[in-house]
Amino acid sequence: MVNVDLVISVGIWATGVGMSAVGIEMTLNPPSEKTKWGYRGAFILMGVVFVGLGVWQFDRTEKESKRLATEHQQEQLRNEGNIKYMQGQLDSVNKLLAGLTANSDPKQIATLLAGMNVQRSTLKKDTFVVCSEMEQWTKDRLKTHPFPSAADPAKATQKEIEAQNAYWQSFTSDYYTRFGPRVLAIVQQYGAKGVDVRAIEQQATYGYMPNDIVIKLRAFANRLDDNGNLKQ
Repeated sequence: MVNVDLVISVGIWATGVGMSAVGIEMTLNPPSEKTKWGYRGAFILMGVVFVGLGVWQFDRTEKESKRLATEHQQEQLRNEGNIKYMQGQLDSVNKLLAGLTANSDPKQIATLLAGMNVQRSTLKKDTFVVCSEMEQWTKDRLKTHPFPSAADPAKATQKEIEAQNAYWQSFTSDYYTRFGPRVLAIVQQYGAKGVDVRAIEQQATYGYMPNDIVIKLRAFANRLDDNGNLKQ
């Protein structure tokens, strides 16, 4: 597979050397009027290629930096979600062990175990809560920030199209900033239970949540029983 960055670097080096060579040649051996424009044309062409490759290289470097920063941020979010999940599990175990050491009555032990199962089932509740919050936030935002509809939807002007694109970019960014980390942490808990959430996780690494995320989360929640286990 061709290494694009290597090709760009070689191209920049080659055009730089080429321009230097043309300049030296014109200085040491001044061309005639007939060939002068040929040299100038070659110099200008290589200059355009040199600048174009430089801009392309900068753009690729910037995108790669953003991608790595996003991946690092998402990795931190995943780690935080896993830590919080494990902390909850450890707290539940500690409470159970404390109760077991303090009580030897079988009925009381059974009550403690039932209480632990209730704590483990918060994932279903948390899912429905965040879904309701996302729906309510969307309704409230549409009221305070109405969509900039075109005067004639069939013949939207360039300015109207740009305003609509800017609106959805702002909406998507605010939506992910507000709910992205919570949704990702919840989704990862479903993944730990065996639910296939790889597509959602991959989209989240790019700072995006699918339009039907609420439907998918509710579908995940409905697959859990009251104890937080997947229904058979």
